Amino acid sequence: MAGLPLMLHPPAAALTTTIPTRTIHTTPIEHSLSLLPPPLARAYPSESRTLDAVRFPNIFSSATSTMKTRYTVADWTQNNMDNSSEAENSRGVANRIRDDAVRLVGYTYDRTNLAQRESSQRLGERVNDISFWRSEITQELERMMSETSRLEETRRALEIALKNTERPLHCTKEALYFRENRQGIDLVRDSPEECLLREVDTIKDCQARMKNLLERVNLQLSRNRAARHDLEHDTMNKNHSLSIDSAAHGLHNASPGITYFPGVERLDYTVTVPNTWAEISNRNVQQSQTERNSSQRLRAEVESLLASTHQDMWCAWSTSNSALTHRAGETNDTRNRLIQQRNKVQQEMNDLERHIDLLKKALLDKSQPLKVVHTRLEGRTHRPETELCRDPPQHRMVLEVQEISESVEALRQKLQEAEDSLHRLAQVRAKLDHDIAVKTNSLYVDRDKCLGLRRTFPLSQPHLIDFTLY
Repeated sequence: MAGLPLMLHPPAAALTTTIPTRTIHTTPIEHSLSLLPPPLARAYPSESRTLDAVRFPNIFSSATSTMKTRYTVADWTQNNMDNSSEAENSRGVANRIRDDAVRLVGYTYDRTNLAQRESSQRLGERVNDISFWRSEITQELERMMSETSRLEETRRALEIALKNTERPLHCTKEALYFRENRQGIDLVRDSPEECLLREVDTIKDCQARMKNLLERVNLQLSRNRAARHDLEHDTMNKNHSLSIDSAAHGLHNASPGITYFPGVERLDYTVTVPNTWAEISNRNVQQSQTERNSSQRLRAEVESLLASTHQDMWCAWSTSNSALTHRAGETNDTRNRLIQQRNKVQQEMNDLERHIDLLKKALLDKSQPLKVVHTRLEGRTHRPETELCRDPPQHRMVLEVQEISESVEALRQKLQEAEDSLHRLAQVRAKLDHDIAVKTNSLYVDRDKCLGLRRTFPLSQPHLIDFTLY
């Protein structure tokens, strides 16, 4: 059969096919059948062409040509056997292909479902991890915001306390200014002045400590805000990532909006791995906790400083007031003693003036007896001749004149001494009056001005803040 030409059908050129002119709507199977050669196409009942339109060649053209195109029975039998064998083989291959296809469909279905379940499981685990860290970060963010709010309240309390220190400082400086109005010997560097100067130094030292701590509080607030910003940024990223992964976790084969993104699996936009991803969130939380602990310690330090500075300024204020009170008492006692001395001096001057008047009267009283004795002596000088006798009356009157002259001289000396003493007493009284005026002025400055100004401490007890660690 290998040398014989296979002429089961006449040449295609010998066939003339007439097809009606009309529009034919074919199925995919019919379209594939239309592509087969005409002899094979006629073997299928679904072919729409009819044999009536085919013009067969003349089979009785030539005996010689006909004889050359004949096959033997053996060829025909072998050809049928080959066709049957080929059909059996094709059916076996097709059978195996169908079995393999069924197994492959089941395998790929199970594999695809398993992959999808595992991806969904991984997405669920990832959603849980994100939710966990978001919860941790959110809780820490709330604690940090609460701590920052309390620290800001502490800063405001510290600023108010620092501002309030100006009032006692102003009062102390004003007291020092008032005490500069003391006069004379009372303008001394006494204990109240030293206490007031120490009080000024104490208040300024408290102000310096408050300002230093206020700078630290402001620096801690900036650190708290930086940690809060990191937490807020991480929380925002976690929320965005959680919404994306939650939506991805909820997708299934019947979800609307799913489509192809060719080549998306080959793109890699990742920045971190799970370990570094968790480490970043953990580092943000730990940094916030560290800053929060520092903020709590700083708030406690502020509270301690407010209490200590208030106590220091109150002690300095009380010490100065005690010194002023004691000094005012000393000044008042001294003034009272001076007033007593002045009264005594005045009394002595009054008595001395009376004695001066008495001495003047005594001197005046001596003039008449002296005139009498002088008149007597002058009259006796007119006795005649031998009658001018130095008789006892003469002796006595001469002695009387001497006695009266001595008495007058003594009275005059005593009067001079009394007048000198009265002058000295007047000077002493004037000095005492001046000193009393100085003491009165000092007493007015210390008791009325300074203590009146410092009657109440112009700084209230600082507000105690609850420093419970959260």
